[in-house]
Amino acid sequence: MRRFVLMSAASVAAVAVVACGDKMRANAALTSPPTETAAEPAAVETAAREAQDFVSAASQASLVEIRTSEMALEKATSPDVKAFAQMLIDNHKAAIDKLKAAASAAAMAAPAEVLDDFHMRRINDLVETDGDADFDADYAALQVDAHNDAIKLFEDYSKDTNATAQLKSYADELMPMLQVHKAEATKIGDLAKKAGKSANPS
Repeated sequence: MRRFVLMSAASVAAVAVVACGDKMRANAALTSPPTETAAEPAAVETAAREAQDFVSAASQASLVEIRTSEMALEKATSPDVKAFAQMLIDNHKAAIDKLKAAASAAAMAAPAEVLDDFHMRRINDLVETDGDADFDADYAALQVDAHNDAIKLFEDYSKDTNATAQLKSYADELMPMLQVHKAEATKIGDLAKKAGKSANPS
């Protein structure tokens, strides 16, 4: 009989320990922070806004380079400037097509193909320039400035921790092209300035 009582007491103690353990685990489950399985809503909203801003700005950058280069085909005097302008038109039209594809893959709206006021002013800066060496130099200088802006835009977005994967890939792909364009614009600008000085010696 004594042995039965001892065993019963031991059984009760074991049940109590198990019950206590279950209660502690339940409390831990209630107090533990939830595992993060998805990005916070604010982070998602920020990433979406920055992505749309990048798409818009990248589109504007290509559009202004296309429009000013179309002017250069008509008004530039240097064959080198005209060849450069045609290269920009071809490359940036392709860049816009790639941007549309990247935006679509990211389930975003396609970029507008209408220039904003800021970029229209860049075009207007060339409108009144006569078709001479001054135009060639002004066009080249505008392209250097425009590509500096574009390179910064693409670099900043590529480094952004919130960057959308498809657009980051697009930015990384396009940056080498932008660097080449800037270098070429600098070169033809220097040549145009020399041509202008030769045509109008002081």
